[in-house]
Amino acid sequence: MHFPPVKEQMDTLTRGVEKFINPDELEARLLQAEKSGIPLKVKLGVDPSHPDLHLGHAVVLRKLRQFQNLGHHAILIIGDFTAAIGDPTGRNKTRPHISLAEAREHGHSYVEQATLVLEQNDLEVVNNSDWLKQMDFAEVINLAARYTVAQMLERDDFNKRYKAGVPISVHEFLYPLAQAQDSIQLKADVELGGTDQLFNLLEIGRASCRERV
Repeated sequence: MHFPPVKEQMDTLTRGVEKFINPDELEARLLQAEKSGIPLKVKLGVDPSHPDLHLGHAVVLRKLRQFQNLGHHAILIIGDFTAAIGDPTGRNKTRPHISLAEAREHGHSYVEQATLVLEQNDLEVVNNSDWLKQMDFAEVINLAARYTVAQMLERDDFNKRYKAGVPISVHEFLYPLAQAQDSIQLKADVELGGTDQLFNLLEIGRASCRERV
């Protein structure tokens, strides 16, 4: 596989990015891809909590398309299982509960809309219920044991709700762990997401690194 020069790739991929975690590592992985000829696996997860994507999704979808244009492999995770958990990111109250069946139905619509931006012929689409639904309770406990409540309270919205006395359900702590399991499952080289997902993406990186070690 032939890729553009790494400097050219970095110039493209860093453009228009608000938060860039560890650019040196990305450059190293791009160099490795150049040497091996193996494209990077670039993951973007979206939770189909509503029938339609919103404008914010277009930003990260366009960045994922840039990776595709540079010859890398795009993975779109439809978070049907995590949507059913309900992510409280940026909200004072928990996200309204939807069923797994509803999330899957919305997911079909998400793929149709996302492929208006992404190159469909070089896109892998997966549902995270395929692996999360299969985990037994012992596996969930093992995943949860890697973290502390103090770590979870580092997340800004959790911290604000805790200080304000707004209830936080235990299952909400499992949401970033479920996203971490997504990356462990797919062994992604690059994670994309909105700034509201920064905490989850960082927790993903920690869990993924532990798993690979």
